[in-house]
Amino acid sequence: MNKTTQNIVLYGSIAIAIGSLTFLALKLLRKKEILVKGEYSVPEGTPNRADALHSFERRKSDGFGGRMLTKIEEAMMKLYNRGINPDVKDVKIDVDSTNYKVKWSAKVLPSKDGNAYIGMSSVGSAGSDADARALSQVPNMKTWVDGAEDYTLVLDFKNPKGVYIRQYFYKYTQPNKYPPKK
Repeated sequence: MNKTTQNIVLYGSIAIAIGSLTFLALKLLRKKEILVKGEYSVPEGTPNRADALHSFERRKSDGFGGRMLTKIEEAMMKLYNRGINPDVKDVKIDVDSTNYKVKWSAKVLPSKDGNAYIGMSSVGSAGSDADARALSQVPNMKTWVDGAEDYTLVLDFKNPKGVYIRQYFYKYTQPNKYPPKK
């Protein structure tokens, strides 16, 4: 091989390597699925401790809560700002009633139905008659966010062990404020 051919092969190999690395870097930057997780513990002495156990976002009474919906919505906005219509799936919750600890996770990923799900709301109750009380809160919950549409149930959560909890998690769109990306 003469010097010119060697240079062509060398520079061609370098160009292919740079192109491959650039492609991989862009692919990582445009990661389309975001795993969101969190956990919280209810401190001893917290008023209405069983109620605080299902404060996945925050309580009106004292602001205590896990900020779960806020963290999921932040991930939804990351995708939306990248030009991807977001959705949320696979919401999982583990409640340890004995130690008053909650762990949760959710996947934020591209929407398959073309809607831009940009927010989440949740209502629920703990203790006796929690099922009926939680269900009765759903209609009012759907009035909390101006312009919210397409409310879709993501998770109907029941915690049968320890403190009984019934919680509904809904995703929604806001097409006037956050129209679906084309």
